[in-house]
Amino acid sequence: MKMKGRKAPGLGSNSRYSSLSLFLSFSLCFFLLACGGGKRPPAPVRTGGGGVPSLPTPDRSPVRVDQAPGIRVLLKASFGSAALEGSDLPLLQRIQAEGGKITLRDGRGLVLRSGSGFRLQPLRGSMLRLDGVPYQGVIEVFVNPLGTPVIVNELSLETYLQGVIPNELSSTGGVQLEALKALTIAARSFAFYSLGQNARRGFDVYSDNRSQVYRGTSSQQPLSNQAIDQTRGTIATYQNKPIVAFYSSTCGGLTEGYQAAFQGAHIPYLEGGAACPDSASPNSTWEEHIQVSRIQKNLDRLAGVGRLRKLVSLRKGQWGRTVEMRFVGDRGEKVLKGLDIRSALGLKSIWILALEPHHDNSGYIVEIHARGRGWGHGVGLCQTGTVELARQGWSFERILKHYYKGIDLTRRW
Repeated sequence: MKMKGRKAPGLGSNSRYSSLSLFLSFSLCFFLLACGGGKRPPAPVRTGGGGVPSLPTPDRSPVRVDQAPGIRVLLKASFGSAALEGSDLPLLQRIQAEGGKITLRDGRGLVLRSGSGFRLQPLRGSMLRLDGVPYQGVIEVFVNPLGTPVIVNELSLETYLQGVIPNELSSTGGVQLEALKALTIAARSFAFYSLGQNARRGFDVYSDNRSQVYRGTSSQQPLSNQAIDQTRGTIATYQNKPIVAFYSSTCGGLTEGYQAAFQGAHIPYLEGGAACPDSASPNSTWEEHIQVSRIQKNLDRLAGVGRLRKLVSLRKGQWGRTVEMRFVGDRGEKVLKGLDIRSALGLKSIWILALEPHHDNSGYIVEIHARGRGWGHGVGLCQTGTVELARQGWSFERILKHYYKGIDLTRRW
């Protein structure tokens, strides 16, 4: 039976990239072009508002274009099996990754096709559903140049935002439209900056908080879609170049600079120090009792000092957060910096007001009583603060320029 599915980029003569397929034998560069969605620039963790990219400035033309760029979102990696519905391959029920190959199977488990990858289109008038979750656009499944099987959703950047904004800031509970517009432009800017960031892995962004939380069409909300439509193509720029628009949940009253939190280069528009009215959040101030046994794996991974004996705060940043801390254990000591401190201790943020260790009879720390402010890295826009500023009558433009110093808003498509 002849199948309609097209192979993923560079993986067969039916590929839309077949004219470049010869390069795959000689260079990884071909894959960067084939699997990056047709737009190539550089490398947080949004992390809590993002993954942590390295930050060379993307070399993108400032010229306005007619259409939104495409974006490639990682849905699954290193997977064994996934269910797919709604494909224009009527018999296709399951995708399997085995032995360095991708296998398409029908409902009885019979092999329909096997190869290094496939590009799967939705049935006319339908949407693809991966493990029950609906997605617009197309889905590509392939083994990337690093040998990892991945499933990627390729779609318009504007459509992608419809599956992001409600998961980053719900439009329920009286959230103002101006707040959603501000977050939409931040999220669009982050996504636009990230195009090509993970090209050699075959995608642009993750679907979790390593980039931005994306859940397909199932979480779309009318008000957030309105915010996307009314700001279409608008991104934040600094000196006519797109910014990496970090954002986080709650900054605890004052934003942090990129350099202190991520231990990276100074970024003028992410200097920190923006006052933020987020006291309504339960995470504006916090208090936690942390069992060391619960965080031991993170301690081993990041500090590697064995059983913990002492914690010494070495340096505070300009805006009050702890940016260097010494970890002392029975296998040595190590200084951690920036967000590694938060990850190692399992804290909500690195804005630590007090840290009180409790030791057992042998001198090992078994519990840590911590007090602090904020939730997330605190860099860039604060989501909770944005909601309050919108309630106070601030426009989305004023909000964005409050959190990102010296920026402009630019319509690109």
